[in-house]
Amino acid sequence: MELSDTPNVAIYRRGFLPLSETFISDHIQGLNRYNPIIITENILNGYSINGHTPHLLHRAQAGKYEKVYNRLTGRYRHVGDVLSASSTRLIHAHFLQDGANILSLAARRNIPLVVTAHGYDATVTAREHARRTEGLWYLMLKPFLLRYAHGIICVSQWIKQCLLDAGYPDHKLRVIPLGIDTSSLPPPPAAHGRRGALFVGRLVEKKGVNFLLDAWAKLPERVRSEPLTIIGDGPLMPALVAQAHRLGIQPHFLGARSRAEVFAAMARHRIFAMPSVRASNGDSEGLPIVLMEAQAMGMAVIAFDDGPMREAIKPGMTGLLARSRNSHDFADHLQTLLGAPDLCGDFGRAGRSHVAAKFDLRNRVAALEDYYDEILASTEARS
Repeated sequence: MELSDTPNVAIYRRGFLPLSETFISDHIQGLNRYNPIIITENILNGYSINGHTPHLLHRAQAGKYEKVYNRLTGRYRHVGDVLSASSTRLIHAHFLQDGANILSLAARRNIPLVVTAHGYDATVTAREHARRTEGLWYLMLKPFLLRYAHGIICVSQWIKQCLLDAGYPDHKLRVIPLGIDTSSLPPPPAAHGRRGALFVGRLVEKKGVNFLLDAWAKLPERVRSEPLTIIGDGPLMPALVAQAHRLGIQPHFLGARSRAEVFAAMARHRIFAMPSVRASNGDSEGLPIVLMEAQAMGMAVIAFDDGPMREAIKPGMTGLLARSRNSHDFADHLQTLLGAPDLCGDFGRAGRSHVAAKFDLRNRVAALEDYYDEILASTEARS
């Protein structure tokens, strides 16, 4: 059977779409040779991408038991016509838990399934997974997911190693990093016109903002006069505000901000601080999109040498790496770069080139579509 010129791929995310998951909307909008059919269980904020309106897996009146029945059997009559009418060739689920959620539908309809492992889904402990219903479901179905899934996409070599350690077979794992649309970003201003350091991210343990605050407090007073801005919200906000007060420093906690506001903040700041660590529950970065965006905006980067950071930046060329969880190291790097606008300018230019060469969205989506082709060719050869 020959593939149509524009085969359809069903993109599944249980909730569509959190504002923080711009990489999924970028994926959908970036497809060239495949037509996306979005399926979800919960539409958030009426999100629609370039006319691609999400289709609900369950009918609006479906109760708890009907939804459980659908998931167990894979029938999903409400969305069945959409998939049949579109002749969907492939299902792509984002996050391993979502792969487990949609597994029964894919198996019942004999549609190849590809799942992307992004970060926490591949790195947290089984105990942490078991704290949530979706995590429990994933743990129960993991053996079947390993057997049925035609491919598991890892956003970094770090995530691939985490999955190998968790028992995933090497032949089903493929590293395809995420990307950003570098052509859509404005040219960054000169480093001499920018000041201070910026953090962007959810305020949770793995983001390591407590280490950033400790490092900032170690700087000489004249250096601390530079602005430190923290964009993001989360459960650790009160503790971090209290920590800053205790340390006698005054970072600007701005809370959550839009993507446009984040880019505007990047244009004002000289350094992007990324003090991420592996959390006590195993949660770790996969490959932070915001780190690519910061480099593409010409920012010098400081991060801990932890997880995938050596894959995301070029140490000594686009930024500096400190020993993991070492606030003294981080402070030394902050002091160096805050006092060296010319070096930051060199790092920023190299970072922009690095991201354009390695993480350009068009190239990353092309690699993804090539992988789709490979999966479909192999499954049709066996049929």
